[in-house]
Amino acid sequence: MGFLRALLMRPFSPSTRAFWRDALARDDASFMEALHGYCYMRWPRQYISIGLARSGPGRLLHGFLCRIGRMFGLWSESAGKRFADTYHGKVMPPEQIRRLIAVDRPLHLEVPEKVLPYALARDIFLENPGALALFECPCRATVPNPCLPLDVCIIVGQPFVAFILEHHPGKSRPVSVEEALAVVAAAHERGHVSHAFFKEAVLGRYYAVCNCCQCCCGALQAHRQGTPMLASSGFVCAVDAHLCVGCGECVRLCPFTALHLEAAGSAETDIASPVAEHASKQAGENAAPVDRRSPRRFRRAVVDARYCLGCGVCTAKCPKGALRLERDPSKPAPLEV
Repeated sequence: MGFLRALLMRPFSPSTRAFWRDALARDDASFMEALHGYCYMRWPRQYISIGLARSGPGRLLHGFLCRIGRMFGLWSESAGKRFADTYHGKVMPPEQIRRLIAVDRPLHLEVPEKVLPYALARDIFLENPGALALFECPCRATVPNPCLPLDVCIIVGQPFVAFILEHHPGKSRPVSVEEALAVVAAAHERGHVSHAFFKEAVLGRYYAVCNCCQCCCGALQAHRQGTPMLASSGFVCAVDAHLCVGCGECVRLCPFTALHLEAAGSAETDIASPVAEHASKQAGENAAPVDRRSPRRFRRAVVDARYCLGCGVCTAKCPKGALRLERDPSKPAPLEV
């Protein structure tokens, strides 16, 4: 059987042979799941376009291919296997992502449920941890006027790096650890979220770090629309009320709409102090105009911990340093390597 498989695979590229060899060597090997993973990596732009129904052909094929997927058991609600179980990301603050990218030793780690609350696709298996490639984001590539730069996806480990470099030479390039860390830092500076991505069809393993914007990213959009594709980092944002000035920058930037502004005291309103309004009326036309911006001093940022995934975007952008990440025991544990 092994000889026949080797003979059939001979016409294919080395990275394709390596992917299929690893995919079919798994204990729960499935030809359909391996084919699913191959198509995902070979044609990621088309895969994303169909999955999110972002184009005319994508909308036409979306429903049909979803039915095919359920028919072959790629995911099934009735079997308790949700799509999010098979394709999901772990939100990670930049310092955690740096540790994950900079791993300098072979690594085989089964990620427990306390870290990723999903039944499948949660191995970290790196035979060559220094193998990194920068890849054009397929989510950004499928939308008109995407956020730039496009090359913000970091492919990690083998056989994935070799596969991407071989099949997408114009959209990928090998990078050093230092270059990859610089990409993460630049993305964080732009207010984008870093995720470690896992996919059952991609050998059931961690294979990429994606640095995502909320306007283009399919995973962020799916998560906001009720498909729980993203696991919390294990942290939650906390606000120092003494430092917060209610500027609203964190509310504007939060990818998960977990922040909002509230009045700090019942005597103030979002328009102007009632005392100031009354004094203005009493003084007549010659009175100085009421400063309707002054109540901003009385507003404070408030975090809804149900929606906060602990990405750290807000903490880096707060001009007063009023926000910080704190460990939340009720959330899935941080991913430690």
